[in-house]
Formats: sequence, structure tokens, C-alpha cells
Amino acid sequence: MKKRVITIFGVLIILATTWIGYNGIKKLNKKVSIRNSQNDLTQILNGLSHTISDEAPFTILIFFNSGCEHCQWEIQEISKKIDQFSNHQLLLASFEPELEAISFLNRYGLSDYYIKSTPEKVMTSFSGGVPQTLIYRDGKLVKHFKGEVKTEAILEVLEEE
Repeated sequence: MKKRVITIFGVLIILATTWIGYNGIKKLNKKVSIRNSQNDLTQILNGLSHTISDEAPFTILIFFNSGCEHCQWEIQEISKKIDQFSNHQLLLASFEPELEAISFLNRYGLSDYYIKSTPEKVMTSFSGGVPQTLIYRDGKLVKHFKGEVKTEAILEVLEEE
């Protein structure tokens, strides 16, 4: 009886360890896949109705949701310093209903920078919540901010390069 209990317990430990390892590898592979897709702006914009500007030194892509207080703060701060982004391409992407996103951006005078995304695009391009700010030069990722970021930090990246 003791041997049987020990054997069952051993098999359960092996199964649990295998399951934990498999899930860990699966999550790691997803992160690598997401990181690889983020490195190339053309992959991020593929399927969206927008192209990369050849004239702008940098493209700043911000994924947001109008109901997120961190997004609200970040968008408001960007609107205060929008002139400092005039030489660059600014894209504000959301997969929420288009009217909600545009109405939100209109409050800050930023609706011209809106691009419509899809939940599928977000799931394959990002892990974590919003806002997420990605800065590209020549279509290649230079900096990725997860969560709200001060406008000064974004502008520092644009000045450094």
C-alpha cells in the first residue's frame, strides 16, 4: 500500500513538473515572438491602414485605450507638447470602437494621429496592458516603454539618436 501511494505521488510530481515546464516554455516562446514582431514597424503596421513616413526621422507608436487613466494622462501630456513631435510621425493606435477612440483623441486635438488596430494585432504584437509606447527609427525599434511614460522621456530618445 505504501509503495502504491509513493508511486502515485511520484507520478503526480512528475506530471506537475512537466506541466509547469511546458507552460513556462510556451510563455517564453510567445514573449520571443512578440519581441521579434515589435522590432520591425512594418510587421506591426501590416494589416492596418497606415504606412511608415519616409520623411520622418522617428515614428512614435502609442497603443492606448480611452478608458485607461494612464493612457489619458499620457495622451494629455503629449497634447501639451505636440509641437515638439512635428518632425516625427506620431501614431496613436487603439482597437476599441473607432468613435470612442476618436472622440477621446478629439478632446486633446490628436484625432489626426489615430490609427485603428484590431485585438488580433495587439495580441500578436504586445504583452501586458496599455499604454505602450514604441519608438522606431528607419522602421527598427529603438525604445519600448511599457506603461505610462513622461513626454520628456520620449523626447530624450528622439534627441539622443
